[in-house]
Amino acid sequence: MKAVKKTNGLAGSCRLLDCLMDGIAQYGHFVFLLYGLILWFAPGKTRARRRESCLMALLSICLCSLSSLIIGRLWKRKRPFVKAGEIWNFTGHKANSSFPSNHAMNGVAVAFQLLHDGMPGAKGIAALSGLLAFSRLFAGVHYPTDLFGGAAIAAGMGCLLNRPVIRKLARMGVRFVDAGEARLIRWRKG
Repeated sequence: MKAVKKTNGLAGSCRLLDCLMDGIAQYGHFVFLLYGLILWFAPGKTRARRRESCLMALLSICLCSLSSLIIGRLWKRKRPFVKAGEIWNFTGHKANSSFPSNHAMNGVAVAFQLLHDGMPGAKGIAALSGLLAFSRLFAGVHYPTDLFGGAAIAAGMGCLLNRPVIRKLARMGVRFVDAGEARLIRWRKG
């Protein structure tokens, strides 16, 4: 609780920092979505490999989110701003279960996959993932253990999903999507 109070205590001291952290805490995950769309749709020789990486990251997010849902139902950990009245919840977050941090978990899931696959910009996404996690602590909506727990779930899921048989299924999925896309283009040209 000390780490949350100390970090959240920085809120209100600098308007620019508050706006930055609030924006990242609430909307930072949209950068991951935009990056994924760019990777998916950008032309080039590595398109199939990039799409496979995107598909794997999406699968990891889905399975991590399912894990989080189950954990949240079993363990209803109160958020810091609920437990301690002096913690300022400036994002207006609702008082649902705190563990694990879905933002941190999903950010790490994407970063893990992109780093594993050597995708362009993966280090920047990893840095953004860390900043997103910090912003949730700054906003008083998570404990450090919520962030570390989410990151651990994401890393574990990444290791599990990058087994050869699952990667083979992802490649098949990309080929299926590519074939459907080619048929759609031919149909539109008519």
